[in-house]
Amino acid sequence: LFRSVYFGKIVGLTGDTVTMKDIYYLQQGVQNQEKTETTSSQLQLTKLGKELHGPEDAMYIERSQVLFWENLKDDSEVVKNIKLEKQQTNQ
Repeated sequence: LFRSVYFGKIVGLTGDTVTMKDIYYLQQGVQNQEKTETTSSQLQLTKLGKELHGPEDAMYIERSQVLFWENLKDDSEVVKNIKLEKQQTNQ
């Protein structure tokens, strides 16, 4: 069973579809640690649209596939990282 976690703004709710924009998702990143010669795996927040196939920044999700959604506080690590990434891209 495949599950994904997306962070974004819900901009539309219809009977069958949830529409999201300004989307980020968690991606497994591999990082080598030089001194210990071990490899650790970290989650990275990635902006939708930077993938090879170049999707637009919008998702249309079948409502039956959505397990839940939450509003995030301004001081959450996810929100902080999204704001930081937006600042870096606007420079």
